[in-house]
Amino acid sequence: MTAERLIAQVPGHWQVPGHFTINHSHGIRVGDMIWVGGQEDLDEHGNVRHPGDIEAQCHAVMQSLQAVIEDLGGTMGDVVQFNTFYSGELSVEEWQRTYDIRFSYFPKPGPTATGILIGKELNIPGIRVEVNAVAVVGSAARDTARPAATAVTA
Repeated sequence: MTAERLIAQVPGHWQVPGHFTINHSHGIRVGDMIWVGGQEDLDEHGNVRHPGDIEAQCHAVMQSLQAVIEDLGGTMGDVVQFNTFYSGELSVEEWQRTYDIRFSYFPKPGPTATGILIGKELNIPGIRVEVNAVAVVGSAARDTARPAATAVTA
């Protein structure tokens, strides 16, 4: 079986700054699966748009994530796995605000998620958050009622 590989082509999407050229894709679709690489709050020239502002960066990375997924024919409801990488220290209140921002982009129930604290900095000074995701096209989340799981006792 041969599956076609589609590469995301989002006009004006960010590039990595510095002295090297990236040779990776923002997103790839094979069959019904979409993989989106790390999205950061960068403009098309690789400049950090909101240095140090984690809440503004959360909105920006979610908009970038959405643009890549939609370019490949998916929706935010199709996301099944979502990872967030943080830099710096986060208070409980700050973490909750950033969580609420990110999950406002998904229909309920949202995807599985993992938050990973990296340390002082991600790969570019001023970047405080980066996200990546996996989606299955056509699997859009639905808030369906079903019986609660039953506990098993010994």
